[in-house]
Amino acid sequence: MPSSKKLKTVVITGGTTGIGLETAKYLLAEGSYRLVLIGREQGQLDQALRNLEASSDLVSGFTCDLRQPLQIQKTVEKISATHKSIYGLVNNAGVYPFGGLHNTTMAVWDEALDVNLRAAFLLSQQLVPIMAKNPDGGRIVNVSSTAGMLPNHFALAYSVSKAALIQFTKTIAKEVGKDGITVNCVCPGIVRSPLHDAYHQSQSELEEFYARRGATFPLGRVGEPSDIAGTIRFFLGEDAKWITGDICVIDGGRLLL
Repeated sequence: MPSSKKLKTVVITGGTTGIGLETAKYLLAEGSYRLVLIGREQGQLDQALRNLEASSDLVSGFTCDLRQPLQIQKTVEKISATHKSIYGLVNNAGVYPFGGLHNTTMAVWDEALDVNLRAAFLLSQQLVPIMAKNPDGGRIVNVSSTAGMLPNHFALAYSVSKAALIQFTKTIAKEVGKDGITVNCVCPGIVRSPLHDAYHQSQSELEEFYARRGATFPLGRVGEPSDIAGTIRFFLGEDAKWITGDICVIDGGRLLL
């Protein structure tokens, strides 16, 4: 294990479950990172920290409602007070509301844009000045979705917010490259995730959904969080130091259909 002075601090939003938690596991296994997890619920955050089984100097957690700009600001202040150097930011947190043009309420629309897009903007805006001081440069990885490229049926706010996150990635990549910061984006297809839990009444119904949809993809299955975490780890690593503004689709071939 490298000395603590050489560990690179990475902030992960939505770090308590799914892709975020799996990414944390992957990065810890590398032995080169110190992690800061951001989650909305204290209970889930505590459980995630237990699951990672890492010492407090390697993993810390902060609760933050990403719908609230003031909470984001205060959370960044707490993080920067604890960690003088920030290397990476993984904007992974997201919400998935169902609804089309005629039944998407303003509240649903605002929440999707606030969590899926505005939070990434605010966190990037506030952490980039800290990253820019890092002699090793910095990394931002945004987690969008194939829905941002091929809209999901009856998921208007989600699809629009994820499409905007792709353009956000490309736009700020042009701006912060001069500071040695790369900005890239992963676009998962259907992945086993708590995002889907709320829309199925039982585990068996959920498994049936995954099996049915996965069978239609060229690779014959839906994704696992590990399928995405490995690519996020790559974008954070040395092998990706000359890649920026990239949009990486990880979907089992869904967009080929």
